[in-house]
Amino acid sequence: MRAVARDRSEPPPRRSGRGWLTLALYQVVFALALLVYGPVLLWRLATDRRHRKSLRERMGYVPVFAPAPPVVWIHGVSVGEVKAASNFLAQLARRRPDLQLVVSSTTPNGHHVARQEYRDLPVVFFPLDFGRFPGRALDRIRPRCVLLMELEIWPNFLQSAQARGIPVAIINGRISERTHRGYRRLRGLLPQLDLITSYCVQDRVYQERLCQLGVDPGRVHVTGNMKYDSVVMGGHQSGQAQLRLWLAPAGELVLVAGSTHADEELWVLEALRAAAGELPVRLVLVPRHPERASGIAEQLAAAGAQVVRWSACTELRPPLAAGAVLLVDTIGHLQRFYAACDLAFVGGSLIPHGGQNMLEPAAQGRATVFGPHTMNFRRDVELLLAADAVVQVADRPELTRVLGALLRDPARRSQLGAQAQQVIAQNQGATARTLDLVAELLGPPAASQPAGSAMG
Repeated sequence: MRAVARDRSEPPPRRSGRGWLTLALYQVVFALALLVYGPVLLWRLATDRRHRKSLRERMGYVPVFAPAPPVVWIHGVSVGEVKAASNFLAQLARRRPDLQLVVSSTTPNGHHVARQEYRDLPVVFFPLDFGRFPGRALDRIRPRCVLLMELEIWPNFLQSAQARGIPVAIINGRISERTHRGYRRLRGLLPQLDLITSYCVQDRVYQERLCQLGVDPGRVHVTGNMKYDSVVMGGHQSGQAQLRLWLAPAGELVLVAGSTHADEELWVLEALRAAAGELPVRLVLVPRHPERASGIAEQLAAAGAQVVRWSACTELRPPLAAGAVLLVDTIGHLQRFYAACDLAFVGGSLIPHGGQNMLEPAAQGRATVFGPHTMNFRRDVELLLAADAVVQVADRPELTRVLGALLRDPARRSQLGAQAQQVIAQNQGATARTLDLVAELLGPPAASQPAGSAMG
């Protein structure tokens, strides 16, 4: 389709029989899943405006882009991947101003954050990996290449991209132990791994796992974790002092529990009550999924807490009422609250979910605590624990003990925050290495061209 799409060592030919068999089985399984999931999908379409708005783009009807300038499509599944791509997108835009960058996400929350983070870029929903949807999206966007954050294996999309001569690369790649085990069982049915031109992965463990699945070692490059380049180091918000004064007008301590999942909000509240004693502490809860806010508010109220919802705080006055628990029920404010706190708890870790991003509060220089379930952030946890830069607790009783100790020890909190920032600074640079590796996929710089346009 385009010469540049073939210049780089392109993927080997599809494994004829097995490749088509895999794709046929995949289509059948996907269709059955749609039938089973259909009632839930219809309910969401009927009750949630965000899902109705996204359906057309999920079917591939994304905006049509003009032939020039060339397009590079960057995809992140949800909020974490979208935010981790921020520094990469900024540096790519500086290096190659001749390119039109297009960002996509799969989840409504990811799409919302992408629109907030990248106001000057087109943001679309990633197509459902079924039928003609991926090919339709590719024909309308017409990218020079597609860069998938972390590890995205969508057989229809990859086949459609290869048929159009569009190279696809993984950036900031990782493959969890659980996913690796599952893929190993299906190793004979994974020809789509060969359709990815290049893998830029976070560490050698992920490199080894991909090679064990049969990926050509020459295609797998260790570049580091771009999250370390994307996190904002201290002083994230200009309004931090104002927010802090509103939260703690009498100089109270502030604990932020971020990216929490079901029941963790109540557990943190109970742990704080037991840990704080007579110490004045304000609690801010920022659930991973704000749509849970009503249920959380009811649960906390039943536990005797006075709950104030952030969406009702249109102005930061009067100060937050003494003893109130602030429930942040909107997207995009977590880093702002991390910047204004004394102590942070990172959710998804007291339950077997795999954890959430602990680099965000650490980068703000805040003492950071999380539970035992952190498999999704294995390398981050190893680095931070080795430097004595965070505290990991084994269970809820230990969380109570650790919160009590840290709330009463400002020197220890300061030490943890400073060491965490040092770890992050030492592990930056992955973005530049990744840009160097994907440079050939981007094609040669073009002469000055008019800005690209999306024509609906």
